[in-house]
Amino acid sequence: MASTRSRGDGGLLYWGLKVLAGAAGAAVVGAAAWAAKNFYESSDAAPGPPAERAWHESEESSDEETRERAKERLPRSNTSSPYKKPSPKQGKMDKKTLLHKLRRYHDNLAEIPQNEIDMAKEVTQIIATAIRDFIKTKKPELPLGDLYADGHVYDGMKVIRADQTTIMAPMSLDVNMWELVPGEETVLCVPGWCLIRRQNVDYFPMGTSGWDHFVIGGYLSPRVVMKMFIRMVQENIDWPSLSHCFGFQVRPKMRGLTAALDVFYGSDLQHRVQISLTPAVRFENLELVARPHPATLQAARPDGVESYQNLWRESFMEAERIKLETLEDELGCHRVCLKVVKAVTETNSELRALRYEHLLHLLFHLCDKETRWEPDHLVDRYEDMLQYLQGALAQGALLHYFDESVNLFADLPAETLQTMHKVVSLAVTHPATLLQR
Repeated sequence: MASTRSRGDGGLLYWGLKVLAGAAGAAVVGAAAWAAKNFYESSDAAPGPPAERAWHESEESSDEETRERAKERLPRSNTSSPYKKPSPKQGKMDKKTLLHKLRRYHDNLAEIPQNEIDMAKEVTQIIATAIRDFIKTKKPELPLGDLYADGHVYDGMKVIRADQTTIMAPMSLDVNMWELVPGEETVLCVPGWCLIRRQNVDYFPMGTSGWDHFVIGGYLSPRVVMKMFIRMVQENIDWPSLSHCFGFQVRPKMRGLTAALDVFYGSDLQHRVQISLTPAVRFENLELVARPHPATLQAARPDGVESYQNLWRESFMEAERIKLETLEDELGCHRVCLKVVKAVTETNSELRALRYEHLLHLLFHLCDKETRWEPDHLVDRYEDMLQYLQGALAQGALLHYFDESVNLFADLPAETLQTMHKVVSLAVTHPATLLQR
C-alpha cells in the first residue's frame, strides 16, 4: 500500500547548476555535476554493481536524531513509562484489528515516500562522484574499483526516513601478494572476522602494492585504511565549493573511526542524509569490510601481531539480499513484517541495540519453520518473530544464518539482553504494545 505521507522539494541537481553558471567551480565540482546529470538521465539511481555488494552495519539505524524525529510522529503517551502497559483486564487484541494496526503502522511510519528516497539517492550520487574524482586526481596510486552507492535506501529496507546511505570503496588486492587468514584460525579465535596477511615479499617486495603503506605487523590494517579515508573526507575535499554549487550543506562528521558526512538539503536545508564511506575487499569468494571489532572499543590499544585492530569483518550482504529476494518471489509478507519490526526497534529506546542483521537473520530462521507468509498471515508471522526474538534474547544467542559459528548477540552486554527480553516478553503477551508509543 502506498504511503500516506508526503513531502515537498523537487530535485537538487539543477539548483547547483544555476549557481555554477556564475562561478568557476573546482574541477571536482564540475565532474560531479556532469557525472550526476548523466547518472540521473540514464537510470533511476539503482545501486552499484550487483557483484560488489558489501556488509554495511554502519548504516544500521543507531542514529539518535533519527529516533527522536521518529518519536515526534508517534502518538504521545500520558504515562511516564515509554510503553503503554495494558490493563490486567485488557484481553488480547483480535487478529483483524491487529492486522489493521500493523498495516497502518507500516504505511504511515515504516514506509518512506518515494520522493524522499529519490532525493537521498541524488545527493549520495553527487557526493560519490566528488570523492571518486578526488581519488583519481590526488591518489591515483590507490588500487580502487569504482565507488558505488549502497545501503538500505537502495534495497528498500530503510524505514522511517531516508537519512542514511553508504558509498562503497572496493579495494583491489593481488592474491599473489595477499593471503586471507580466517579469524577462527588465529589465537584470537574470532569467527566472522579475518586477517589479510602480506605474503611473498621475496618476489613482491614491500612497496609493490599500493596498499603496502597500510600494513601493520605484516597485516593489512582496516584501521589505517579507514583513517586515510577519514582524512580525505574531513580535510582534503573542497566541500564548501560543492555545497555552493548544488545548494546543500556538507558537514564532515568528526568523531570515531567513521568516514562520514552529514549532508543537509532541500529548499530550507530541512532534510539530512548521513553518508558513510566504507572500504571493502572481495577476496577468495568472501567480501570483507573495514569495521572496528567490538573489542577495540573496550581496549585502549590492543597490541600484538594478530591484534583486533587488524581484523576485517566478513560481509554477507549479497547472500542476504539474494535470500530475501528468493523469499519474496512467493509474494508473501516477509518484507512488510521485517520493516514493521525494524521500525519498532528504531523508535523504542529499549530495543535500539537490535540491528537490522539481527532481525533479518531471525526472519531467515523463522522462514525455515513457517511456510505460510501470505499477506493475510502478517499477524501470525509478526507474533512469531516476537516469540522467536524472545527466545533468542533469553538464551543470549542468535546464530548467523549463513555461518552458525557466529553468535550475532556476542557483542551485546548481558544487561542489555535482559532489558530487551523484558520488553519483548511484554509484547509477546500483547503484540500491539510496541505499536502504541
